[in-house]
Amino acid sequence: MDNALGIILNVLRQAWVALTLFIVTAAALAMAAKTLSTLGASAIGARLMVWESLATIAAVIILVVFAFVGIPTIVKAVSTSVPKSPGCGPISELGVFASGLIAAIVGVRMMFAVAQTIGGAAIGGSAEVSHALAEVVEAMFGMLIASIVIPLVAIFLGVCS
Repeated sequence: MDNALGIILNVLRQAWVALTLFIVTAAALAMAAKTLSTLGASAIGARLMVWESLATIAAVIILVVFAFVGIPTIVKAVSTSVPKSPGCGPISELGVFASGLIAAIVGVRMMFAVAQTIGGAAIGGSAEVSHALAEVVEAMFGMLIASIVIPLVAIFLGVCS
């Protein structure tokens, strides 16, 4: 099972790298587009458009900082809180496999939510920080629920006494 986990984790690491490169590129494009939008709006005197563009620039900066500082820390903290060997017997091995897999999937899912939001800002939309953060919280909640379910199922099925 360790070999299968290693292969899956390697694929998810590659996805993490691809999302990181996308976030950097999309953030640069979003900042350039919103800077040009701000300059154009200020030239014609549209103050509301200027403030919207500046707010989007600030949101993109916040999301990029969160993606590279917050998400790795959150994944590390949540993955250490997940029990490494819930249950006993074969359930223990399954628990280790599940906790590693869940931590990797949650990390990629969080990065995808941030990348999706920044990508939307790069094509001219607004950066919806609340949507990205809601996805992050949902992913963390799912990870913690799954870590509770495995030991409970083991006890319910009578594998562990």
